[in-house]
Amino acid sequence: MTRQRAFWLMLLVTAAWGASYMWMKLALASVGPFMLVGLRFSIAFVVTSLVFWRLLNWPSRNEAIASLILGTLLFSLFSLVMTGLEHTDASTAGFLLSTTAVFVTILDTIRQRIWPRPVTLITTLTVIVGLYFLVANGGGLHLNVGALFCLGCAALYAVYILYSDRLSRHGQATFNVSIWQLGVAGVEGLCLGTLTSGFQLPQTGAQWGAVLALGIICSAFGFVGQNAAQRYLTPETVSLIYSLEPIFSAIFAFLMLDEVLTGIQYLGAALIFASIVISEVVKAHQPLKA
Repeated sequence: MTRQRAFWLMLLVTAAWGASYMWMKLALASVGPFMLVGLRFSIAFVVTSLVFWRLLNWPSRNEAIASLILGTLLFSLFSLVMTGLEHTDASTAGFLLSTTAVFVTILDTIRQRIWPRPVTLITTLTVIVGLYFLVANGGGLHLNVGALFCLGCAALYAVYILYSDRLSRHGQATFNVSIWQLGVAGVEGLCLGTLTSGFQLPQTGAQWGAVLALGIICSAFGFVGQNAAQRYLTPETVSLIYSLEPIFSAIFAFLMLDEVLTGIQYLGAALIFASIVISEVVKAHQPLKA
């Protein structure tokens, strides 16, 4: 896979995640947060196992450790986002959940002990401004306990991205790991969901459709696709592409729910998109500094 193809694959993955909010909202009507995490990742594991059964093997010791860590990170960050969305308003949650690029820049700087390139700092700050315009829509952000959960989710996802990048650099981000991590997250979600609220299943066809979409499109395709794409992209590129998620979410809201962006939201979307394009153009012309 070339870097360009990896970029477009990650873009498709982000689009799938952008559609996840409307499906989560529908599924949460009858299924608790932990159980929903468990169902979505269990479905993702079963589907990917059936599709790729010829390639899937019992994990080695290193693969088992990597799958356990990545799967637990997935379960934890999605549990945090579910809890956060229950305790804070959508604009605040949307903004904080999209600050992953900031955490990636900070954590990667600490990890490598190298100050980020100017283009990284500028595009990251521009993305923050764009996210504020897009999500807050000119209003204020309200910080509370729920906001802390959302901020924790963004930080954990940054850890997930950087740990995945570390595995890729050491040749340990195998196809096995990308599938077994889904099983780990699914089992942890089902267990905790059953302990806290009992075993629950969707009650209507629409709710089942939402859960299946979350499992197959957002989780099976999403995280296997990210694992494949991240081998050819830097952590900062992955996190910047992830910042496009609110834009895709707005597009799906327009197509499915007839919601229309305001002028300031269009400005925010344009800033985010321009930041990512500029960042990629600079990296393409200065590959040795990426």
